[in-house]
Amino acid sequence: MGKELSFGRFVATRRRHLQLTQADLAEKIGVSKSAIAKWETGGGLPDRNNLRKLSEAMNVSVDDLHQVIEHEGMNVSNLQVNITPEVIAMLESYGYKVIGPDKQDQEGK
Repeated sequence: MGKELSFGRFVATRRRHLQLTQADLAEKIGVSKSAIAKWETGGGLPDRNNLRKLSEAMNVSVDDLHQVIEHEGMNVSNLQVNITPEVIAMLESYGYKVIGPDKQDQEGK
């Protein structure tokens, strides 16, 4: 069974991939370190303005972040979204299994 993808886990993993501390990311976005910690632990979501700033700071699209939020709690191997190759590479580097819909259909047979 694959790991579950949550917004908080995605933010924490991406932040570490970029070699940023919570304080570093908070400074880039203009929020407190505790706001980053809250997002990473599932205590809330950023507002629209902070979501845009977060996407810029983490070099991912707002659409990618929305997809993670909308599919929170789903098994990553069952997630059929169009994400960038960079995001796929980052997820795979942290042990997630990312497969496309056509590969998923073949594995299910």
